[in-house]
Amino acid sequence: MFRLAGTRVLLCEHVHFRLTPTEHPLGKKKAHMWDNPTQNHVWEAGELCELLKRESKEAVHYKPQGIVDRLTYGAVMGCYHAFNFLTGFNKNDPTPKSLVYRVLILESIAGCPGMVAAGIRHFRSLRKMERDGGWIHTLLEEAENERMHLLVFMNMFTPGLTTRLAVLTLQYIIVAALASIYIVRPQMVHRFVGYLEETAVQTYLHIIKHLETPGSKINNEWKDLPAPEIAINYWRLPQDAKFVDVVKQICADEMHHRDVNHEFASMNQKDYNPFVVQHIEDADSAADARKAR
Repeated sequence: MFRLAGTRVLLCEHVHFRLTPTEHPLGKKKAHMWDNPTQNHVWEAGELCELLKRESKEAVHYKPQGIVDRLTYGAVMGCYHAFNFLTGFNKNDPTPKSLVYRVLILESIAGCPGMVAAGIRHFRSLRKMERDGGWIHTLLEEAENERMHLLVFMNMFTPGLTTRLAVLTLQYIIVAALASIYIVRPQMVHRFVGYLEETAVQTYLHIIKHLETPGSKINNEWKDLPAPEIAINYWRLPQDAKFVDVVKQICADEMHHRDVNHEFASMNQKDYNPFVVQHIEDADSAADARKAR
């Protein structure tokens, strides 16, 4: 405490209003601390079941068209097999430890392409003083969705120093590479992400399969894991949801990112984004859900 021009001033530690029990002065309820203001798609039970059933029977794969697609696909598969080796991932019966490494690194990297692409398109829109055709919205939603996947896993698993160093190094390399390529050939980046998401879908399908297989390593350790609060609020899951329910939502998200990026790679970059309508529907759904609370 000190005096300033006859006024007593108290020094105290600043605490954000949302973290205090004090009611809002206008009578508004404070937002739940895990509410995400962006509007993600929530996969309904029937929709989710149909997607997983289809993918389990036959994995969706975009056949490379031309030399650029073949080079891109080869690069992704090379990274995929190297990643399997480095993380000790065995798809026949993966260990919990290998999967923790895998999902933390995978999701920390998967959140980069959307943000890089959105940023470049944003600056181009400003520079050319013209609209973007709705692409930025989808790319930002993808980046935020992947970041939420990471935050969900961070609420369940603690990354070690090796994982953090790997993420730090990979992010510097990947962001620089993606930005350089996107400026010159954006279709190549979208195709790369499409193939990357194909491998992510397969990873999550393996996790779901083994979580639901009695006697498997991850079934023994993770079958009764409850869904973290952040996941329950983000995907509007029931309060008794399990970890496997979260993984199914994440898997469906990755399927969507795969399809979107393969579509973007095949489109003229000046075409209008055909996925904008879905964002509007998701926003309306989220608004109805908040009113119903």
